[in-house]
Amino acid sequence: MAATTAAKTKSTIIDTNYDWGLLTIVFSLLAFGLVMVFSSSYAQGISGFDTPYYFILRQFIWTGIGLTVLAITASIRYTLWESWSIVLMAATLLGLLMVLPFGSDLYGASRTFFNGSIQPSEPAKLVIIIYISTWLASKGSRIRDIRVGLIPFSILMGFITVLIVFQPDISSAFLIVATALILFFIAGADLKQLLLIGFSTALTFWIVIQNSSYAQARVDKYLASIWNPLESEEWQVRHSVIALTNGGPMGVGVGQGEVYVPLSWSDYIFATIGEEMGLIGALIVVLLFALFAYRGLRTALNAPDNFGMLLATGITSILIMQALLNVAVVVAAAPPTGVTLPFISYGGSSLVTTLAAVGILLSISRYSNEQKSSKKASKSSEIGKLAYARFDFGWGNRRSRVSSTRRSSPAKKSGTTKKSTTAKTTAKKKTTKRAPAKKTATRESTAKRATPARKTASRRAPAHKSTKQRSSTSASRRNSR
Repeated sequence: MAATTAAKTKSTIIDTNYDWGLLTIVFSLLAFGLVMVFSSSYAQGISGFDTPYYFILRQFIWTGIGLTVLAITASIRYTLWESWSIVLMAATLLGLLMVLPFGSDLYGASRTFFNGSIQPSEPAKLVIIIYISTWLASKGSRIRDIRVGLIPFSILMGFITVLIVFQPDISSAFLIVATALILFFIAGADLKQLLLIGFSTALTFWIVIQNSSYAQARVDKYLASIWNPLESEEWQVRHSVIALTNGGPMGVGVGQGEVYVPLSWSDYIFATIGEEMGLIGALIVVLLFALFAYRGLRTALNAPDNFGMLLATGITSILIMQALLNVAVVVAAAPPTGVTLPFISYGGSSLVTTLAAVGILLSISRYSNEQKSSKKASKSSEIGKLAYARFDFGWGNRRSRVSSTRRSSPAKKSGTTKKSTTAKTTAKKKTTKRAPAKKTATRESTAKRATPARKTASRRAPAHKSTKQRSSTSASRRNSR
């Protein structure tokens, strides 16, 4: 009976430890996406597949699979991914290699399997974040050493980037490299190393763009239309901007879109949102992603260990940057890419990978909340974390950018205890030294008080003695008479 009660209590604690605010934001984005996918794809479903429910039914299936994966990853302790990071990385590299000769050729790129259903670069984003977080957490303060940090990091990211660029998938490569740089910075890399990596990365991307006809064409058309996107040679950019302007502040209504936008259910679904729901609908989407960023970074700050902090930061960063890049493409602020809008765009591997990443975030928040509620967990969590700090952003003293405000080390605690003990001992010694001084002062004051009495007695004594002498002298005179 007692064991059953304890199990129920434990399960209740686990349930309440999930980040329900983050889940609410995710479900809101999913519901928003399902509505907009159906609104933007039913016409294409009728003309291409003889049913208006072709895309939405598949989106429901992928959403169900994604939510199942979310539940699984949220229930698994996130530290399990740390031990499996090498195996997952090896499988990811194999998938990226296999898609080059055996992938489906769609829209001028070989990125997917099974005619666009599975895109290896999508799960690769999550796996690479797991692997980099594991690698950086294992290095600790040694990450500032160029032989331990900069050189292996550059080789690893260079090899991964080359595999993704060859598909070609420049946007995914950019997102992975940018997220890796953020994690490298937070782990405590030296500023000079970051500047060197940033310069070499920019130079590498410039060389790739110059030698890739696919990327060069995209960039040239973007630069030509940046001042007037309504006259852009990029057909999808021009129509997406027209759709946004057609929506106005309130939109034309869900399902009432008038402007044809290519891939309006996938890459350019934000243009459909802007047209049918107006500026207000677009701002609601931006607000939901801002709230997601807040909850994700909050989970990172409260993570129980350094691996959890890096993993939560990487997941949040790559999803938010992907959303910003998608919006930037739609509003003609960035050249066209194949990046989808997380949680909202139609897609299989993208949606499942995104929900799996959210499940890991929930797992990190769950165990961080459990650790707060358990004193034993908070004590054990200090072991092995002496080499890290958290979000301190120290520059001059070459410390790591992660600070130890929440993770005070046992060495610091023992040092504080020693200082307090020394202070108490010193105070006792001072008190002991002062006590004899008081006694001495009391004796001196007593002696001073007694001195006038003794002097008075000494003065009276001679007077008493002279009286006796006088009496004896007078008696001798009488006898002589």
